[in-house]
Amino acid sequence: MRKTMLILIILLTSASLFANGFVTQFINKYSEEGRPLNNVNIGKTMLDKMAANTEDEELKNAFKELKSIRIVSSENAKDSRYYFEKANDLVKEEFGDYEEMVSVNEKNSRISVWMKRGDKNMQELILISLDEETHLSIITVSGKIDFKTISKLSGTLKNEPALTDDLP
Repeated sequence: MRKTMLILIILLTSASLFANGFVTQFINKYSEEGRPLNNVNIGKTMLDKMAANTEDEELKNAFKELKSIRIVSSENAKDSRYYFEKANDLVKEEFGDYEEMVSVNEKNSRISVWMKRGDKNMQELILISLDEETHLSIITVSGKIDFKTISKLSGTLKNEPALTDDLP
């Protein structure tokens, strides 16, 4: 029984660490003291509390299915451009099991969305965004991601039916 519990704890811990691996690796590899980054981690307990405190059933269900959300940001223009390039390089070099789902390059903004599909109950998403060439946002989401709900709530993916139609 002890062996079974120990194995279960190790598996759960490693799954949790893997889900947050991109942000952790990015910060460890590229964060510099002279180039500060903001880092916010929202774990399962907080997501469950957020679900309990909303009356919107779709949003409540979306929060309940997620395991974690991590957000890294920078508001310095020079640092943001540097970190944007480094984040995309890191995904391409060390996260080869992620597939680029969307890439947008407009005059004042660039966005890359990468996804790793597990089973239908576990997906991982990495969004790397550079707005107005000055503000970096890196958002990782892990858990059962309901793209139809996310697109409805955010309005940002509603014009991308190919992105939402064939996902589990």
